[in-house]
Amino acid sequence: MAQSYPGRPWPTDRPGGARNWPWVLLAVVQLLVAAPVLTLMAFAGLAIGISGLATDGTTTGAVLLRLLLLATGPAVGLLLPALALFSPAVRRVNSAALFALFCSGLLVGTLVEYFVWVRPAAG
Repeated sequence: MAQSYPGRPWPTDRPGGARNWPWVLLAVVQLLVAAPVLTLMAFAGLAIGISGLATDGTTTGAVLLRLLLLATGPAVGLLLPALALFSPAVRRVNSAALFALFCSGLLVGTLVEYFVWVRPAAG
């Protein structure tokens, strides 16, 4: 078990934010990749909502259920890295690396939902 001494930084802490830029760059690239897919899914959700409410046979509950299904992929992608925060060792990691981890969770959750559910449904 590692010991902590007052005034002594953790080994993962970087003075003045040095060497954080690769993690931030990775996170920004992941967000730039996820943004078009998230935008497409938002517009698909809007189209599902409008067309679903325009038909006589679809209830508001069914439309809300479909919109909830659209939101589950990115939400689960963000939830899995959040579960790792229960570990004290993960909380001591560089915050830029944690940001990149959350961005990768968002990207993976979005892409899995897009290629598994949205793309096949669109035809």
